[in-house]
Amino acid sequence: MPLSPARTRLLVGAGVVLLALNLRPAVNAVGAVIPVLQPDVGLSGTGSGLLLSLPTVAFAVLGLSAPRVAERFGAERTVVAALAAMIVGQVLRSLVPGLPALFGGSLIALTGIAVANVLIPGLVRKSFPDRIAGMTAAYTVALTLGAALSAAVTLPFGDAVGGGWRTGLALWAATAAVAMVPWLAVAHVPTEKERADTPERIGLGRLARTSMAWVLAGFFGTQALIAYVTFGWLPSIAVDRGLSTTAAGLQVTLATAVGLPVAAIVPLILGRARRPGLLVLALSAGYVLGFGGLILQVGPIWLLATLIGVGTGVFPLVLTLIALRARTTAGALSLSAFTQSVGYLLASAGPVGFGALHDATGDWTVPLLALLVVAVAQAVLGLSATRPRYIEDALSRR
Repeated sequence: MPLSPARTRLLVGAGVVLLALNLRPAVNAVGAVIPVLQPDVGLSGTGSGLLLSLPTVAFAVLGLSAPRVAERFGAERTVVAALAAMIVGQVLRSLVPGLPALFGGSLIALTGIAVANVLIPGLVRKSFPDRIAGMTAAYTVALTLGAALSAAVTLPFGDAVGGGWRTGLALWAATAAVAMVPWLAVAHVPTEKERADTPERIGLGRLARTSMAWVLAGFFGTQALIAYVTFGWLPSIAVDRGLSTTAAGLQVTLATAVGLPVAAIVPLILGRARRPGLLVLALSAGYVLGFGGLILQVGPIWLLATLIGVGTGVFPLVLTLIALRARTTAGALSLSAFTQSVGYLLASAGPVGFGALHDATGDWTVPLLALLVVAVAQAVLGLSATRPRYIEDALSRR
């Protein structure tokens, strides 16, 4: 029996929220268990950094195939396939011993996440054209909650039920299975009208010839690099500062929780700010103070994690700037694809480079100094990115 439009809309809304809730646990949960995973599987700091770098590589490369796959099979069916990949990948890396299963399962799960990252905004626009802001807010809150819960719950859950970090990681395969239920109900082949409504894209090669696209990509990439290094390595730094593994994982949860209200207000402030560069500097200052405190070992870890959480507000800021720097939907989509692809490729060097520096020096000081330099570069790029201009204008001048 065909679903009514109202019921379809309700199922898609629930599906979007549940899907968003699962977009970060496969990433953040690994960082939370790294302190116990490393000795258990014999993984070096460089190897751990490589594992933590996989998300950025997947998001940069694998997500590019999502529009074409969705056009052929339908967006809803593609979401089902993405969730299936998330389930299979997380079960494989959790239950099958050995480094090949750990890395291979992570890559499979991240492929599903990369595709879902690209599809969600289009699904919201398609099913909720009159409630884009509300659904985007719900999606952002769910995504942030998923990130926070995975950092806080993974290791305690695994220890409580037995199986340690492996059982903790397997928990998120179960939540992905729950998220698949509404999408199975609405999965269908796209209609001719849906195919006709696909906007014409601006070639990424054309964007690559503009300085504006590179500035935004650099701004996105530096903030993503900092975020993935922080969420991946902060627990290990905290353990070396004397915290238990559970308490260390909670520092990531704290940073994420602080970032939630920041993320809610930053786009509103940016839209009204007469001098948006000051917002860039204020958010970047959170990173500078947090990393500076870790280097000097001054202040409690929870306070430094709070400051770092303020710095994460750069993420919604750069996403808002991508939309503001385009006059058309096609321009915004192409600029977003270029910015995120190049940005995530840049960010992929962060976790592995951070781990390699720690291996080489045997201390956290040099890696944190390098991260501090990246935070300053992020601020400089952000100041340039906030200048009022449009990508279509830049392309017309070439």
